[in-house]
Amino acid sequence: MMNATHEFADDMPDAGAALRDRLQQHLSRNIGDVRAAFIDADAWNGLSTEAGPPIDVMVVPPQGERRFAYLCTFGSALHPLGADIYRKEGLCRRVEFVLAVPQGGDAPSDAAELDLGAQLLRQYAKIAHMQPITIERGETVAFAKEPEPLFEGANQVAVSFMPPRIPSDGFTTLKLDGGDIIEFVSPTPICREELALARRRGPARLADELFARGVTEMLAPAREPVVKAPARAGWASRLLQWLRGT
Repeated sequence: MMNATHEFADDMPDAGAALRDRLQQHLSRNIGDVRAAFIDADAWNGLSTEAGPPIDVMVVPPQGERRFAYLCTFGSALHPLGADIYRKEGLCRRVEFVLAVPQGGDAPSDAAELDLGAQLLRQYAKIAHMQPITIERGETVAFAKEPEPLFEGANQVAVSFMPPRIPSDGFTTLKLDGGDIIEFVSPTPICREELALARRRGPARLADELFARGVTEMLAPAREPVVKAPARAGWASRLLQWLRGT
C-alpha cells in the first residue's frame, strides 16, 4: 500500500516540471485543482523497483457536489510509446492515464480507494513503456488466458483502454507547444464476459458496447458485466465444428 499522498516536489528537470504544470492546468480547467500526488520516488516507501519510467499520480480531490477524486498519471507522456506499430508508422504517441475514484467521506475507505486507483494507473502506465502494446480504443490487457480478478472481491479481470468520458470533450487531448499531442486514456477495468467479447469480436466491438452501456473511467469493482457470457455450443454444434476443423 502507498503512504498518504504528498504535496508536489519541485526537484524535477525543467522539461518534466513544465509538462507537470501543463497537466495541472489542463486538469484544473476540466475537473478541478490538483492538490496532492502519489510520488513514484517516495509514495511506495522507496520500494519501487519496477522497470519503466517513474510514474507519479496526481490527485484532484472531491469538491462541492463532485463526490469522487480524479487521478491522472504524470511521467508517461515524457516518453513516446514504443510499440512496433507506432515506430513503423512514424507516430509519436504520448499518453497519460486517468481514473475516477469514488469518495464517500470515510477517511480510511477513501484512502484505500485512492491507493487502489493510483496503483492501477501506475501499473498500466509503466507497462505501456515496458511492453510493445498498443494503447488504442478498446484494446485489452489481461495477464493470463484465464486471469484472476484485478482486486480482491472485484468482478473485473482485465482492462480495456478507453477515452475518458467524465470530463468535457475538450479534455481528451492536450496539444503541446512543439506540436506533439498528449492523449488521455483510461485503463477501464472489464469483466470476464467483456474480455471474452473482445477476444471473439475485436476491441472495437467491446469499446462500442462499453460506450453504449454508459461505462466510464469511474472505478467500480462491483460493476456487473454489460454483455452476456457467450452461449455454450451444444454437442451437435461442437461435433460439426470438429468435423470442419474449426
